[in-house]
Amino acid sequence: MYRFMLLLLSLIMISCEYKPRTPDKWFTKEEQSKIIHHAVRYSTKLPPDATHETKFDTVFNWYYTLAAKEFDWRACEKINDQEYYFLLTRKARSIWPAREAIGGKLSVDKNKKLINYEEVFRTWKMAEDSLNNRAFELFKLMTQKKDLTPFTSKFKGDRYIEFPDDRWYFNKSENRWRDRFLDSAKMSN
Repeated sequence: MYRFMLLLLSLIMISCEYKPRTPDKWFTKEEQSKIIHHAVRYSTKLPPDATHETKFDTVFNWYYTLAAKEFDWRACEKINDQEYYFLLTRKARSIWPAREAIGGKLSVDKNKKLINYEEVFRTWKMAEDSLNNRAFELFKLMTQKKDLTPFTSKFKGDRYIEFPDDRWYFNKSENRWRDRFLDSAKMSN
């Protein structure tokens, strides 16, 4: 009887395990690719000679095409007809094989074209197995509108969230990460 109860409890725990949906539920492979290709203009470093004002110029398409190849879409949850939570990962610049995750919200129009992009968190660079567990945990909490502050560097070191932190924040109107210290220094001038 004890073994049966233990087995039953194990099965219940396994069935309750969080399994995020993939973007395939809402987007075709082509739509996913187009959304990533547009999103990388917000999430990756600027191309040589580009500025935030010129980053959408077609002359930089070659750069973003290469950058998009390093991304994959791990999870997606629908918020409403236009908005979705997303979890992307990308190859990290590192001397050892590593990836980093980006979680946030995006909006698309009726043709599934990206119209708004917001990053909620970026993880530290880490090995694939650690990244999967931690990124899915953060994604679940984000979709449940939970506070992610306990997972920031201030509390967890370099195990979960690298950005935002006490210095860096995502400016929704500019769709990019900003430095609080530099922003406040500019305002005081």
